[in-house]
Amino acid sequence: MRFIYAAVAAALAQTPAAGLIPAAVDLETRVTPSVMDCEGYGKSTAFYDNSPNYSPACADVTAACLKLNGTSIWSHAPCVAAATCQGTRSVVILNQCQNPNVLHIASIPNMSGSVYATIVGSANAAANAPITQQNYIDFVFGQMTAAGVTQWPTADYVISNWWDRITSWAATGNSVPYKDFVDWPHYSETDLDY
Repeated sequence: MRFIYAAVAAALAQTPAAGLIPAAVDLETRVTPSVMDCEGYGKSTAFYDNSPNYSPACADVTAACLKLNGTSIWSHAPCVAAATCQGTRSVVILNQCQNPNVLHIASIPNMSGSVYATIVGSANAAANAPITQQNYIDFVFGQMTAAGVTQWPTADYVISNWWDRITSWAATGNSVPYKDFVDWPHYSETDLDY
């Protein structure tokens, strides 16, 4: 939800992050979540859209994303992986909570070509090849390895809880075309006020 900067600044003045708020914010491209949003999303880390399916591996990948403290979230492979296991809204809001320079979701730059190449391979990325289920599994497990995951989900869990949500949204069958996957972080959730 969008907030008027002055009200948000007053509310956040009571928090340790108060010194991180810029003096002026373009309300069309910047969103500062409320303290309550930040606390709520922090408590629901690794639950896909507040579902009862908690994943410690997703928590580790999300933590790896947040450690990057970047503003172009989709240019970081751990953030893309975290969005697939946690939901785009959660990843964006958690990043906005720690970094007020993270843009409104519709204004965050598209996924970088290097992240897409990490998923499908360089040659396939150059040809805009679609992501297959196996590409996705390899990508997510690779990000889990990089994040130091110790409690691993099964491939079946990853497919039924994460991959199937992406293919359902894309409605393109068993693979997800380049354009659909690049659009997915921006448009997969209907409420774009974050």
